[in-house]
Amino acid sequence: MAGDEYFGSNDAEREIERLDRVAKQQFWTTPQNREIHLTIPPTVYPPREDTDVLAQVVQEYPHPGGKRFLEIGCGSGAISLFAAQLGFSVTACDINPYAVASSRNSARVNSIEIDVREGGPGPQNDGEVRQWAGDAPHDVIVWNLPYLMPEKNTQHLGPFEEAALLDTDEKGLVNRLLHHLQTSNILAEEGIVYLLVSQNERGRSARTLCLANGFAVRTITTHTFEDGECLEVLGIWRPFQLYSKSYVKEMDSTNTSLLNSDEKEGSFLQAGRQTAGHGRRGRPWSHENVAFAGSWVIHERSKAPNPGLLQLQGGLALFEAIGALTGTIDAQILKWPNDVLLSINGDLRKVGGILVEGMSQGKESRVILGIGCNISAYELEKEGYSIATLQELNTEITLSTFQPVIQAAVASWFEQKGGVKKLDSKTIIAQYNSTFINGIKSLGAPIYRSQNMSFSKTDREGRIILQDHKGMAHIIQDGEDIIWTNYAKN
Repeated sequence: MAGDEYFGSNDAEREIERLDRVAKQQFWTTPQNREIHLTIPPTVYPPREDTDVLAQVVQEYPHPGGKRFLEIGCGSGAISLFAAQLGFSVTACDINPYAVASSRNSARVNSIEIDVREGGPGPQNDGEVRQWAGDAPHDVIVWNLPYLMPEKNTQHLGPFEEAALLDTDEKGLVNRLLHHLQTSNILAEEGIVYLLVSQNERGRSARTLCLANGFAVRTITTHTFEDGECLEVLGIWRPFQLYSKSYVKEMDSTNTSLLNSDEKEGSFLQAGRQTAGHGRRGRPWSHENVAFAGSWVIHERSKAPNPGLLQLQGGLALFEAIGALTGTIDAQILKWPNDVLLSINGDLRKVGGILVEGMSQGKESRVILGIGCNISAYELEKEGYSIATLQELNTEITLSTFQPVIQAAVASWFEQKGGVKKLDSKTIIAQYNSTFINGIKSLGAPIYRSQNMSFSKTDREGRIILQDHKGMAHIIQDGEDIIWTNYAKN
């Protein structure tokens, strides 16, 4: 646990008193409508609505037969027993010895085979990782994270019982888990982690923490309780593990090269320097002294995707990557459709952009996503315009720190990953509108055809919709047709 500021001797005494209570007998109904008989001692977390939410996600994992499964913080053992019924080879662990005993007993009563161990991630090293995770990597790891925020100097139930409810780790349990994923073999190379988090302060930071540590992350499902509490299951994985990653010291254009190659969907190409990089309408992209220039094959199938929607996804990926590296989103603005700006001392300057290009051959279509981002530059003032760099926000950002984060961000928005649903247009548009609106105040009023407009929304085609003073809607397809009042002044 975290320390004396949360738990003292009185808390421990109260917990000991609770151990005199009689264990509860409960039948939990799985998503497949089977009943699992559980014996739940005092201080052990019983199945609740959040258990049902996580169980539904586990059920939808494709082809579980023979796959290795680890549940951290197993509590009553409900999820682990259900996973074993689905065909997983299950290891379960919990820091509460009564939860371990409960899960072992319920496995015996239900004639289900699982391996239950004591321990788990936390601030105290309680033996080696293999003590609680086993020796072999797991294809699926699940953790119903303690999602309530602790309050200091208030009465608690006791260390064991509160462990199922409160994240009392000063570093944060998500950080602890990511450290283990990076430094041990608990997750298979192509494995996935399902984390159930609350959308409180720590829960909201989980996505950024994953990206900052080089892990792709996508929302699997959300659930809102009657009291307004919202839970979210995140899918976390290593980005583009099965695909080629290439680096060329100097080349003309990574987009052009991949567009004309036979590299498969998910492949990545990075150039140390681009000599003929370009943006929309063929405009040249100036490669600064330290800049990221990379491209991904994001589509190689028969049906051509919506290019406008792909641009929005690419913009969100770059925006999130910068936020994860700098630790803030306050200084960056997403400018429709394909630029990210920085606001530094009141000036808006472009730090990076994305370009989606495609081609069709017969029935097959091929789409490339290119991203350019300035890390540092000798000169910020160019002829007729100014640029921004990431090192203006954080001098410790380098190409080597940027590359894994942008990989994770792009995978989060584009990768086709088993066990993770593909993003639908409604989700993409909602996230883009939310992010874009936050930057409207900095950008200023949009001007279209010499008229002041107001922003309405972006539509399913990735187009922006503006309204004039009469309330008439104007659908815009090209960002070059809009002047943003505050950006035009810079």
